[in-house]
Amino acid sequence: MKQIIPFAHDWLRQTIESGDTVVDATLGNGHDSVFLSQTVGSNGHVYSFDIQVEAITEAKQLFNREQTENVTTVQLGHEHASSYLQDRGVQSIGGAIFNLGFLPGGDEEITTHADTTIQAIDGIFSLLKSKRMIVIVVYPGHETGQTEKNQLMTYLKQQKPSTMDVAMYHLVNRSDKAPFVVGLYKK
Repeated sequence: MKQIIPFAHDWLRQTIESGDTVVDATLGNGHDSVFLSQTVGSNGHVYSFDIQVEAITEAKQLFNREQTENVTTVQLGHEHASSYLQDRGVQSIGGAIFNLGFLPGGDEEITTHADTTIQAIDGIFSLLKSKRMIVIVVYPGHETGQTEKNQLMTYLKQQKPSTMDVAMYHLVNRSDKAPFVVGLYKK
């Protein structure tokens, strides 16, 4: 049985192709960006977004250690990702990952929120190629995370099945506050 992050990565690995442009919508400590970088290979590119300088600084140190060269870090909220990409001529992407919540080891008051997360999903989904995925790791273990989870799940339940399939991977014998993964597959 896979844990949450390895499962999220496996979902993406099934649809991302070498040479793709992909998005890490919540850079955090940079591990998802390293995974994406390795998955798309040297001909692909990763755009990684975070509002915190601390996250970008920490992630760049990881990129140096891992010799990760095909990642562009952007100090912007993920709700601006699609505009940023389109302004740079990116017309389609091969996948995206969101790791919601707060920066591990960082300021827990700086966290993702449902309104900007939903805005980001809409924008990034509009750039997503058909038969590709956006994977979202949801952390409902804190008050803001619980609110974000509730609003996000309400939003996702309203999506048209003709446009996307939405699936969830949740370990049933864990707390209701345990993280889980949601996959959005574009038809």
